[in-house]
Amino acid sequence: MQNQISSERFEAIVDAYGADAQRWPQDERAAARLFMQQHPETARRVMAEARTLDAWLSAAEEPEPSVALQWEILAHMAPAGVVAKMAAPLSVRPRRRWMAGIGLAAACAAGIIFGVNVGLATTSEARAEAVLASASLTEVDNW
Repeated sequence: MQNQISSERFEAIVDAYGADAQRWPQDERAAARLFMQQHPETARRVMAEARTLDAWLSAAEEPEPSVALQWEILAHMAPAGVVAKMAAPLSVRPRRRWMAGIGLAAACAAGIIFGVNVGLATTSEARAEAVLASASLTEVDNW
C-alpha cells in the first residue's frame, strides 16, 4: 500500500524539484505518481506550470560568481586571518621584479644553449657514424 499525499504536498514537491519525476524525493515519488493518477486535473495544472518554469530555468545562463563573492565564501570557510593574508596584494618592489625577470631570462637562455649543444653533439656523432659506415669502418680507432 502506497502512502497518499495531499494536494499541497504534491505541489510542494513539484515546486521544489520540478516536473521531472526522477528529481523528486525517492521516498515520496510513488505517492506523488499515485496522486497524479487520482487527481489528473490538479496534477496536469501543477505539472504544466512546473514545465514552464523548468524550460525557463534551462534556457537561462548560469551566473558566473564574482571574485568578491568567491573570496567572501572562502572567508566564511577559512580560519580568521588566513583569507586576509591570501587576498592582500603582493608587495614586491620593482627592483625585485626586474631581478626575477632577469633570472627567468637567464634560465631560458641556459635551456636554449643546453638544448642546442645536445642537438649538435647528437648530430655530429650521427655524422661520424655515417662516415664510418660508408668507409666500411666500425670505429674511429681503426683510422
